[in-house]
Amino acid sequence: MRDEYNENEESGSGLASSISAFLLGLGVGVGVSLLLTPRSGEENRQLIADKAREGVDRASLALGELKDQVQVGIANAGDAAQDLKDRVGGTVADLKDRVSGAVRAGQEAYQEELRRSEAEQQAEASTRAATSGSAS
Repeated sequence: MRDEYNENEESGSGLASSISAFLLGLGVGVGVSLLLTPRSGEENRQLIADKAREGVDRASLALGELKDQVQVGIANAGDAAQDLKDRVGGTVADLKDRVSGAVRAGQEAYQEELRRSEAEQQAEASTRAATSGSAS
């Protein structure tokens, strides 16, 4: 479970760095193309507008993919949390039953030892009474 979370986390950060690298590359590419191409001001403005729209479209697509991945990650985290809760709940219930059984066994052993001790004391008292009765 923990490994799945780490993999999802790493792929999310990988996507973010990929988007950043893409946008940086796009900016550098547009800047270099403007400096090296002999175009008129109007052509350059149109090119910049087209590239900006293209960049916004790609960024929107990447953002949509990132949003989907986050939703999947949240759903997986919810499932993992529920699974953990179920396992812990089962373990706690099992442990509670074991402790209750051990306490009952301890109480029964104590009661048995108490009865045995009382029986021994009564037997000793009877033996003393019989011994002192025959001695008199």
